[in-house]
Amino acid sequence: MIDNELQKVLDAAKMKTVFTDISEEWLIDMVHSALSFENPTLTKTEVEEILNHNMSKVASVTSEKVQAVINQKQAFNKILEMVKNNEELDENKLKDIHQLLAQGTCVIGGLYRNVNISVKGSNHTPCSHEKVYDRMRKYMDFLSTKPQGDIFEYIAYSHLQLAKIHPFLDCNGRLARMVLNYELMKHGYMPIIITYKDRDKYLNTLEKFKVEKNITPFIEFLKTLELQSLKAVL
Repeated sequence: MIDNELQKVLDAAKMKTVFTDISEEWLIDMVHSALSFENPTLTKTEVEEILNHNMSKVASVTSEKVQAVINQKQAFNKILEMVKNNEELDENKLKDIHQLLAQGTCVIGGLYRNVNISVKGSNHTPCSHEKVYDRMRKYMDFLSTKPQGDIFEYIAYSHLQLAKIHPFLDCNGRLARMVLNYELMKHGYMPIIITYKDRDKYLNTLEKFKVEKNITPFIEFLKTLELQSLKAVL
């Protein structure tokens, strides 16, 4: 059972490292993987140079991509700070994180969408914009409750439901993955990286939840990634 192995590796990893001590290499990998979903031509080297402020070496990278790299790092630092300070994720903080992800773009950060949208490649249509506020109220109510049963089901739902509502015009996927790592660290687990290699598998698990209300595939996917993340420090 993956659960038994996960617990053993978790205990061993806790003896080796503090999960909120994020290395520069991990941060570069996370930023690159997060942005590669929409920008597959962006290289890890380019991300590293941008984060190290070596802008002369990335002159060919568009200003939009540079901004996205900076935004991704700042948003992660925000959730990391929240975990370290034991801050709860309320609606205002969620909007603050979205604002960090959206800064410098054509989208106004922290503002729920006021139009109906569709998601390319998905058979699920997000709720109408009139329903966003009610769905988000219920979602935030869920986050404020104490987890019951399998903690990974709680963490998975915190990610999947936000992705399903798609409350903003842009940056919803990256925001939902920020919430995922916030909840993992908050509950004593390591943050994870969903790579471009796993993109299709990840999107398929999202689709299972959105269309069939089946959360199990994503839970198993999440546990596998957490196990990989924990083993990497051993």
